[in-house]
Parts: sequence; C-alpha cells; structure tokens
Amino acid sequence: MILFYWILGASFLSSVVSLIGRSVAFLGEEKLRSYIQYAISLAVGVLLGVVFLDVLPEALEAGEEVGMDKHGIFLWVLGGFLFFFVLERILLVYHCHEGKCPVHIFGYLSLLGDAVHNFIDGVIIALAFFVDIKLGILTAVAVVLHEIPQEMSDFLLLLHAGFSRARAMLYNFLIALTAVLGAVLTYIFSGTVEGLIAPALAIVSGNFLYIAAVDLIPELHEAEHTRKKTAVLTQFLLIVLGISIIWLAGFFLEH
Repeated sequence: MILFYWILGASFLSSVVSLIGRSVAFLGEEKLRSYIQYAISLAVGVLLGVVFLDVLPEALEAGEEVGMDKHGIFLWVLGGFLFFFVLERILLVYHCHEGKCPVHIFGYLSLLGDAVHNFIDGVIIALAFFVDIKLGILTAVAVVLHEIPQEMSDFLLLLHAGFSRARAMLYNFLIALTAVLGAVLTYIFSGTVEGLIAPALAIVSGNFLYIAAVDLIPELHEAEHTRKKTAVLTQFLLIVLGISIIWLAGFFLEH
C-alpha cells in the first residue's frame, strides 16, 4: 500500500508542478520564449541522464533476470522510440492548422493530445516505482521537468485559440490530472505488468530519448536568440547540469 501512495503522490505532484509552466506564461511572450529555451535545455539533460544512468541500466538488469539478452532490450528501446513517433504523428494529424478550423476546435484538439501524453506519463511513473523508489523519484523528476516547457507552449496555444487565461489554466490542470489516472490504472493492473518490467522500462527509455532528440533538441536549434556562441554555451551547460542533477540524485538516493 505504501507503494501506491508513492505512485499516487508522484503522479499528482507532476500534475500540480506542471502549473509552474502555466503560471510563468503570465509573463510577456518575449520573456516567456527565452525562459522556455532554458527550461528545455535543462529538461534535455535530465531526460538523457535518467535514460542512460538509471532507466536503461535497470531495464538491462531486469532483462538478465528473465533471460532476455541485451539485443532484445535495445530492440524494445527502438520500438518505444518508433511507437512514440507514430503516436505523435497521429496526434498531429488530428491537430488542424490554425487557419483551417474553428479557433476553439484547435484548442480542444490540443487538450486531447495533451491528455494522452499525460496519461502515458502517469503510466511511466508507476512502472518506474515498481522497480524501486529511487527510480520512481528520478523518473517523476524527469517527467516534471520536460512537462514545464511543454505546458508553457500549450498555455500560449490555448490563449491563441481564444480561451481566457482562467479557463486555459483550469482546463490545462484538469488535463494534467490524467497522469494520475494513468498511474492508478497501472497500479491496479500491476499483476499483469510485473512480468513485463524489462521491456516496459526499455520502452520508457525509447520514449524519453524520443522526447529529448525529436521534440526538445530541435527547439534549441531553431530558436533565433540562441544562435549566439554564448547561448550555445549556456544550453550546453544547462544540459550538463541536468545530467549532473540526475547522477547526484541517484548517488545520494542509493546511499
């Protein structure tokens, strides 16, 4: 039962903390875009750190225990990467372009895509806690940090779609709670999931790698104000900081 409270607490906290991304959106748009780039850089480091220092090693260890070789684990990582590519493409297909559909429909479709994404985040958090508390905490941190810049962008999108600030905040928070739903359902069906921990963690690795490599890093390359040498150095240092945070957190939580 203690494990359930850890899972419930971490998934709920990820929903609440994501409000930071929305509250910062009350700043001017120019400042917000600058802060988003810093948040993205840190999130990239955290995601890469969690994958290579925690989740993937745990997947390999769990695979050994059930007789799955390393090639099998990496195939699941690749499968997870490709699955989230397909999932994101499907969600993008159903996001109509701003000029081709009613403004509110664009906003609601964005919320639908966000709900699916947050539900999967909840599943990922719960799966990590099934392995151990340390991995669960680090995974929850990674989820929260990559959600903050995403929520900043989503908030701006909803405002553009015609939502009031209060309504956009409310809807975004309610959608964020689907992470709790995903975590709770994963816990309920934990008996089925337990035998699939190794491939599940490999898929989580593929998911985090996809987010870092496909969604976040291209944002850093495309930002106009980050093309200066000082900006590139700042991005690099923040990525290293994100990796260092995960390494240090893993070290102290282990002891």
